[in-house]
Amino acid sequence: MDIKNLKKILFEKALNEGFKDCEIFYSKGSSFSVSIYKGNIEKYRINENGGFCFRGLYNGNMGYYFSESTDIDADSVIENTKENAEIVTVEDKEFIYEGDKSYPSVNVYNSKIEEITAEQKIQSALNIEKYALAYDSRITVNSAMVASGESYVYISNTRGLEVSEKGNHILAYVEVMVSENNETKEKGDIWIGNDISDLDEKKLAESACNKALSALGASSVKSGSVKAIIENETFADILECFVGNFYAENVQKGFSLLKNKLDTAVASEAVSITDNPLMEGGYQTTAFDSEGVASRSKKIIDKGILKTYLYNLKSANIDGVKSTGNGFKGSFRTAVGTSFTNFYIEKGSNEIKDAISSIDYGVFINDVAGLHSGTNSISGDFSLAAEGFLIENGKLTRPVNQITIAGNFYEILKNIDIVCSDIKFNSSSVGSPSVYINNIEISGE
Repeated sequence: MDIKNLKKILFEKALNEGFKDCEIFYSKGSSFSVSIYKGNIEKYRINENGGFCFRGLYNGNMGYYFSESTDIDADSVIENTKENAEIVTVEDKEFIYEGDKSYPSVNVYNSKIEEITAEQKIQSALNIEKYALAYDSRITVNSAMVASGESYVYISNTRGLEVSEKGNHILAYVEVMVSENNETKEKGDIWIGNDISDLDEKKLAESACNKALSALGASSVKSGSVKAIIENETFADILECFVGNFYAENVQKGFSLLKNKLDTAVASEAVSITDNPLMEGGYQTTAFDSEGVASRSKKIIDKGILKTYLYNLKSANIDGVKSTGNGFKGSFRTAVGTSFTNFYIEKGSNEIKDAISSIDYGVFINDVAGLHSGTNSISGDFSLAAEGFLIENGKLTRPVNQITIAGNFYEILKNIDIVCSDIKFNSSSVGSPSVYINNIEISGE
């Protein structure tokens, strides 16, 4: 049954059965991926998923019903939702949102992606592998992958909300390995977008190869406190580990040290952080969240000053503010939580070469390991294995490995002197330019 027809039937029956308000959340998606190894298809996957959540207020409690199929008996849905409402009690207030007066227009669907055949995606992955192998005789390719996905979300309720959105994307990834003199390095690179014409297969392959080759011959450095530049995508990965500290629900539960820090300095003046669901071409761009709240860009840190947390309807009600439109579900079956959209440190005006040239002695970090085991998301403490280059007299002189960088995320934000202009996003849509940190602890020799 069409989801809109099912909605109409369910709403009518629910209101007749004594429900105060009710809502339907429907989502479906499809994905394709192919990976290449030594000129042959290594993995080939096609997946489809979806379903709906019906919920309603019955005798003061919220009842829920979930189903992967829309071809279902409506009476059964209503009866099961009533039974669920009678046995489930939640202390926190739950909301069925009436919707906003208007919603932004965003471009998250490109019909050209739908027109790309499986054969074309396979050929693209083959091309990426070919370009990587041709770059240098020492290169082998662990995997070259092309994947695409499509999604559709529909939300409607008896309070007047009705929104829908269709989106798609395509990505390419390559991981290469280089071996020389009993030393092996593995590096990769990724591209994500919704316009296939922006994918440069050769550039992607060569970027991964250059990362691996430039890391050969690395050695450690002396331990100490030094100046450092952390490259854009690497700092984006670090930033992602601590995004939850900006979620209002974590602040309210005492899981973030940013509690009571609004309108105070939590970073240097060089740092401004934005969550922008309206960003053109963003992987997490959307016109509304899973609660039907209209999307808007919000500056979380403005020149070092913490301006807002990220809210869903529940956490916004606790603080007596408006939701920031960051209430999202992981799937139609999960509860609404808080999540970022396109979350990034705003780029500065400095070229990275100029930042490097200003350092007499320091390190340039372009890779870290142990992000999950080596970080404490609440305290902000981290200790990460790192690689990069030594900086001497304003130049990158040799590759560096077998070092550990350690510190505290909150302190690092305050120690950022320069934010460069080379912003880049990781695969989760967290972005950062390269950043110059005036003091970081290095453990090496």
